[in-house]
Amino acid sequence: MVRLALLALCALSVSACTSLQPGRSLGRGIDDFNASMQIKSAMLRSEGYALEGVDVEVTEGIALLSGTAPRLEDKLHAECLTWSAPAVRSVVNEIEIARARGPADTARDAVVTQQVRGRLLADREVRSVNFNIETRDGVVYLLGFARSAGERERATRHASLVEGVERVVVLVRVPGEDAVLEPRGERRAELCDVPAAG
Repeated sequence: MVRLALLALCALSVSACTSLQPGRSLGRGIDDFNASMQIKSAMLRSEGYALEGVDVEVTEGIALLSGTAPRLEDKLHAECLTWSAPAVRSVVNEIEIARARGPADTARDAVVTQQVRGRLLADREVRSVNFNIETRDGVVYLLGFARSAGERERATRHASLVEGVERVVVLVRVPGEDAVLEPRGERRAELCDVPAAG
């Protein structure tokens, strides 16, 4: 009974969010959430790979992998697991082969993210709720749905003007644009054939 109530509450909260996002369906939002949970769960279960420093964000079927991993095979395995989620249409693998990040790095990124979010909220021509913002070492990733190419450009410009931003990566869908998608099966097979180093 409790589980049923929790599921209903989750459905209501997702429905409330998606009702504010024209062009973004409830089904797409649920698919993104489920894909994110599936990928994170698979990473936690992976043996022989160091994926603790990897972050996953799925928006509009685009999976953004960021964070750090100690080896190239860890980075590739994270992408392999990501392609295993059926709702994922595209993967952007921005995982760095580097040391784990410290609290100061995370705090700096959080400040940048909040400043970008603030600029989007202040612009009446941008529906900020449609944008997901991730920041990693001065690189801002914009994901989500824009009502027009002009709105997407405005959001990108706002992000680029925030102090500390070195680059903006735009992964935002616009109505009428056909995304160029990688051949899913080939890419997954290529990545999943890489064994873990002993």
